[in-house]
Amino acid sequence: MKRAFLLAVALAASALSAARATTAAEVKKKGVLVLGTDPTFAPFEFKDKTGQITGFDVDIARAVAKDLGVKLQIQAVGFGALMPQSVTSGRVDMAMSAITITAERAKVVAFSNPYYRSAQVFIVKGGNPQKFTWPADVKGVAIGVQANTTGQYVADDVLKSRGAALKVYDDFAAGLADIRAGRIAALIGDAPTVTDLQKRLPGQFQQAGKDLAAEDYGMVFARNSDLAAAANRTLARMKANGEYQKLLDKWIVQK
Repeated sequence: MKRAFLLAVALAASALSAARATTAAEVKKKGVLVLGTDPTFAPFEFKDKTGQITGFDVDIARAVAKDLGVKLQIQAVGFGALMPQSVTSGRVDMAMSAITITAERAKVVAFSNPYYRSAQVFIVKGGNPQKFTWPADVKGVAIGVQANTTGQYVADDVLKSRGAALKVYDDFAAGLADIRAGRIAALIGDAPTVTDLQKRLPGQFQQAGKDLAAEDYGMVFARNSDLAAAANRTLARMKANGEYQKLLDKWIVQK
């Protein structure tokens, strides 16, 4: 019900705001491409030590802005408001926040071509003291998910019917804190997040069991906007000239 309600609200918002789809010409005229992102998903988007928002997604968005001949302006938006309201309302020109391409979301917004293949995985405390694994019996097991993410959708579809005790967090960091404290056995997150946690916080977190679900990330735009086509051209250029691989090596590949 919650999922259907959220989609109904999103569809209504999209219908009301269809006329406000930002075009590439409008972006060039104002000289700024406004990116909305939830800077809590390292290494895709996060705040560095100086408080600046950076990451893999930000660098790709910056390349899109450069190809359009404009500057990139970044707005921090909580994920619940980011998808799709910030885009459909015209608050931002594009959204990137490790956003999974789904048929349901594509009814409301326009996606670029996929720019990263990921997976939903189970994150546990280092050493896996609760011996969590997947696939396995999860009846009564406390498992965390972040609200309004594909992790929550997958959990609702796959884990609820198996009797898992799902705990929903607005903030991903709160879920990690509960893993540390042993209040939940596992937290659903993106596979690259585990890699980043292992680099930044050695020994504190690890993946447990097999991937829960594979998924592709896409850049998000208002429907009927030609910015998606512009983003696709940038992505193709970056893959052809090696720039995309350099960003993978910089942000994603574990060294």
